[in-house]
Amino acid sequence: MARERRSDTRRYRTNGSAAYQPEFEQEPARSPSRREQVRGNTVRRPEPRRRPQVRPRRRPAVRPSIEVRTQSAVAPFTIVGLFAVLACAWLLVVSTAQLAVANNDIVELRSQLSDLQDENRTLQAKYELVFDLEAIEKQFLSNGAMVRPGAGQTVYLDLSGGDSVVYYEGAGEGLSGLLQKAEMFLKDLLS
Repeated sequence: MARERRSDTRRYRTNGSAAYQPEFEQEPARSPSRREQVRGNTVRRPEPRRRPQVRPRRRPAVRPSIEVRTQSAVAPFTIVGLFAVLACAWLLVVSTAQLAVANNDIVELRSQLSDLQDENRTLQAKYELVFDLEAIEKQFLSNGAMVRPGAGQTVYLDLSGGDSVVYYEGAGEGLSGLLQKAEMFLKDLLS
């Protein structure tokens, strides 16, 4: 009875108080036959020795003889392909250099732009201070060069009429005058 145990029991190896590797008790692969089981005192019979199996000898593999080809001429497509790859590599290097120069120029131009914008602001402020309209008006009113307009000096512009064009006397000169004369001559011929 002491030999019979449940198959799901586990033995634990411990290090101190912690279990770290459970091991399952396993049943034997086969149950002993009736001859091997003897009530009371069990005796194991020796197993017959097995003879080693003799393997047949293998012949070593024979490698086929290979003839080495002589070096042939280089294919023209290979040469053209090599030059195409070299040209692409050269163009890549040159375009990368041009891109680096363009980026450097852009950085310099942006810094110049910010400097010029600052200078524009200062010059605009100076310009506005020079042309103070109130100071100019006071100056011209004080010496009599300018008089304030009165109520009778109001001018109304009537735009209710149709569009019209007025040619000035000097309009017949130069290239525009020549074109106008040629246009008039063609109109006279066709009518």
